[in-house]
Amino acid sequence: MMRKNHSIIRALQNCELFKHLPENELEVIASKVKMRQFFPDEVIVWQGNPSDSLFLVTNGIVTVKRIINENEEQILNYLMAGNTFGEIGILENKPRSATVAALSDVDVVVIRRADFIDILYQFPSVAIELAKMLGRYLVDSNRRRSRGNSNIKLILLFDVFGSLGATSVGISLAKVLHQRTKHKTVYTEYPVPQKLIADLHISRKEKIYQHPAGFDILLSQEERFFSDKVKTTMMLDTLINDYENIIITLNENIDENQDGIVDQDIAMMLDYAKQIIMFCPPEPSVWGHVEEIQKKLRKRIRTNETNIFTLINYCSKEYKDVAFPYPVDFQLPYLTAFPPLRDMHAKEVSIPTPLLDIFGTLADRLERTNNIAMYIPTTVDVDKQIDTTLYVEKTLKFFGERFGGATSKQAQGVWNSEQVGLVGETVFIVNSYVTQADLNKYLDEVIDYVKEIKVELKQEAMALEVNQKLTLI
Repeated sequence: MMRKNHSIIRALQNCELFKHLPENELEVIASKVKMRQFFPDEVIVWQGNPSDSLFLVTNGIVTVKRIINENEEQILNYLMAGNTFGEIGILENKPRSATVAALSDVDVVVIRRADFIDILYQFPSVAIELAKMLGRYLVDSNRRRSRGNSNIKLILLFDVFGSLGATSVGISLAKVLHQRTKHKTVYTEYPVPQKLIADLHISRKEKIYQHPAGFDILLSQEERFFSDKVKTTMMLDTLINDYENIIITLNENIDENQDGIVDQDIAMMLDYAKQIIMFCPPEPSVWGHVEEIQKKLRKRIRTNETNIFTLINYCSKEYKDVAFPYPVDFQLPYLTAFPPLRDMHAKEVSIPTPLLDIFGTLADRLERTNNIAMYIPTTVDVDKQIDTTLYVEKTLKFFGERFGGATSKQAQGVWNSEQVGLVGETVFIVNSYVTQADLNKYLDEVIDYVKEIKVELKQEAMALEVNQKLTLI
């Protein structure tokens, strides 16, 4: 019983609703719940049935779907360890709105409706976290409704260290995105877009400058009688309604007040962002600040919709030969031929090849906001070494055919075998960035493939990671 309660407490600690509670209070909740296991394709709850329980996924992957008819279903979401379902139906005391089925072997914690209501009364912090969760659901719903079917791609460039060429990169990115997608594209800056008039040597003072290369630059906000907050809201609404590609450079830091709240204008932009690019100088001393900003950003984005990238810009000659020891996504070398900012409004300005390569990757990743990774071991029968290179190549091909590409890397891993205890080994990680549509379409095939390789390699379990959540198959 003690071991079972320990497993439940660990699962509760990994859940947003309960993670703030101390262990003695988690023990009280653990005494009110039970654990259940489900096999692949087994239905956990049916749409239309009474909402009599809350479920917390502790291992495995479940599919949330609407059954349209006998031959048609719509996948709404995938849930993994730490996710819950059933909370809305419990509060409304209405039938379940969707069917939830196991996609792999699944373990769940089950809390009956009456017990969950008691928990909300007994532990107010759980009720507060539930209110936050429902608030996010409402915001997401309103956001999707306001966007309609539009395919908005908002890219934020954070130039928190200043003078790192974000304006030149942003304008170049707007030009490339417009050329590649043929969609309406706009560039602007926050909080003072008017500065672009002087920076670009634009003679005509107008709200929208039409760049000769075909995209627009927002230069000013003329709504003088509104507060800055209202003007930012109006600007975003205008851009989202009029453009499909939006690039905004932010020349501000991510500062939090004593309650952990950031500037609401920035929070609003983060809510819509598809990509965030942080500009950094090649100075190791700033890396701690970079990690701090990334941590603040991740708290305020939807990690399955928004990618954060770090770009080191060797923007001056003094940085030319500096080695940067930390992991970054992009390094822009010192470019002697980079056009000055005053010439960036010319149509024929040539964009340097290193920058074009970065833009190519960013454009490809705009839709691929989900990540899936498969861990391939190098031992069989627990601890016997084997060459699994062919399986890595096979998996690269499998992912590539479904997701448009894949990469692999080697890493060291340790896992706990029921037979011999801790085992250390080299593992290969095959990784792919995928669209939401492809994830919905192929995840069940991926799980079947993992099971197939597991049998061939005589493994007790195989690891699959989806959006940084690890599941053992």
